Amino acid sequence: KTDLVVIDHSTRSKKEDLDLLGVSVHHVANTFMYLVRAKHPDSAELIDAQRKYNEALEKYDLIGEEAEIKFIELETQDNEAFEYISGLIADLETKPGSEDTTIYQIEDLRDHDTNGIIREKGKDTICPIDGEKGAAYVHTLQGDDHVGPASIMISYTWGYSIGDIVDVLTNYCTSNGLNPKKVYVWICCLCNNQHRVVEMKKRKEDIPFEEFHKVFHGRVTGIRHVLAMMSPWTKPEYLTRVWCIFELFTASMMEDCKITIEMPEREREDFLEGLDEDALIHADKLFSVLSSTDVESAEASVLSDRENILSIVKNETGGCDQFNTTINGLVRTWVMRLIKDAARSRLDDVVDGEYDEDCAIFHQCVGILFQRLGELESAMEMYQVELKMKVKKFGSDHLRMTYPLNNIAIVLKNQGKYEEALEYYTKALIINEKKYGRESVEVATTLNNMGIVYRLQGEYDKAIDIYNRALVIREEKLGPDHIKTAHTHMNIAIVLDNQEMYDEAMEKYNTVLSIYKKEYGHHSVEMARLLNNMARNLVMQGKYEDAMENYQLSLPIQEKLLGMDNQDTVNTRNNIAILKEEMQTK
Repeated sequence: KTDLVVIDHSTRSKKEDLDLLGVSVHHVANTFMYLVRAKHPDSAELIDAQRKYNEALEKYDLIGEEAEIKFIELETQDNEAFEYISGLIADLETKPGSEDTTIYQIEDLRDHDTNGIIREKGKDTICPIDGEKGAAYVHTLQGDDHVGPASIMISYTWGYSIGDIVDVLTNYCTSNGLNPKKVYVWICCLCNNQHRVVEMKKRKEDIPFEEFHKVFHGRVTGIRHVLAMMSPWTKPEYLTRVWCIFELFTASMMEDCKITIEMPEREREDFLEGLDEDALIHADKLFSVLSSTDVESAEASVLSDRENILSIVKNETGGCDQFNTTINGLVRTWVMRLIKDAARSRLDDVVDGEYDEDCAIFHQCVGILFQRLGELESAMEMYQVELKMKVKKFGSDHLRMTYPLNNIAIVLKNQGKYEEALEYYTKALIINEKKYGRESVEVATTLNNMGIVYRLQGEYDKAIDIYNRALVIREEKLGPDHIKTAHTHMNIAIVLDNQEMYDEAMEKYNTVLSIYKKEYGHHSVEMARLLNNMARNLVMQGKYEDAMENYQLSLPIQEKLLGMDNQDTVNTRNNIAILKEEMQTK
């Protein structure tokens, strides 16, 4: 016979207070992690890999404050040793350890008769809420270093590893200068009574959705800070779980409810390293993430929960598209903050105005990304940092100046500052012609961009002439089906529209369409812009139904990828409204 344990919760007499108790981050990272390691130890392969790695560090004297510098120097001094240790590191990262254990593995609620770590902790404790045997993990804890009123509610999936969860929580405390012993987190696996969940499963019952929703809403209202965990960044599991995205949406609709989105450090590093490698490819991956929310495809452990949430979404939140767009907007805002913080950190490590190759490239790549997202002021800020560094290092007429000059000109053009944009383009053109010759791909790029400015100024003949010069170069150097060749066809089509040569313009648009489908697929910012251009062409020809079809294909793409308040999205929405009114009068 086991004696029952009664924990003194007299200072928290109200049920609401007990419902909002959280576990300290310190406890999760240490005591709870200790229990996980005891039940799910590191694999023998990991232990062996760690031993080999430690022996190598000792052998090559790579221990202490100078270890990182010594390791870098080892590449030139003893490349064989450097490659050996690099291989050990790579091998070490592939071995499973305790921290890779998921919440599902820690506590399998499908096994009704075998307690996992969480149920085991409270199996003999009286629940302070209902007075029955079997308590939530949080209600077994005592002392301010372990338990207290929750200040954050972590929104996550049970498929995430405990190591990643701990990493996100400890990084949150560190980045905000908080004491992990005094930050209490409401985390469902530890704060819900899993004994009651299993008892209901044994009876083949589920908690009524209305009750669950009411309790959940009360927790969000009471705690007023949701920490959402995104991982992996390329395809967040979080966005595939209907309760997770519903929690995030609910928090976003509440006044004075703070939302923080974070990801594990290794995911953050992988994301930021990608900005150094190829910003455009990285941007495409990011757009994929920003458009990935689909509440109708999201899953739930309890089928009825999913059906009830979808009913709320469709009837009370403005519909699924509005819901998805809201979630994507929150993710977008988080990504912008993440990138800006990284750029600021890079710049802090550089002496003011001095040239740093890695820092300059990073700011260029981030500028391209911001530009693609329509964040023009942020893009200009990034490009100006790069420009300042390169002028000081190489001089104003060096070949390396063409990248920031062209990029700044694009931003100025998008801001409507046409004369300033032409000044920057002209500087870049002179440098490129001097270096590569008048018939080079580099010159074609600048010509194409200058043509856009002339078109926007209403100088259509100048625009056509300069576009045709760029088109000849691109078709010869890159090929007729290259994406850059398509961009020039698109630009010529827009000018032809302005000159009321609609059939010739549509012929160009169809050429672009065939190339875009191969390169971008059907859901991209580029495809949305093309559909808009084709719609405007059709409107001018009086083909309203065909135009409406193109607008309506474009709008959901823009809402997902650019956001509801982006100017391109707003313009498309307005164009649809105007066209509907026009069609009704006909």
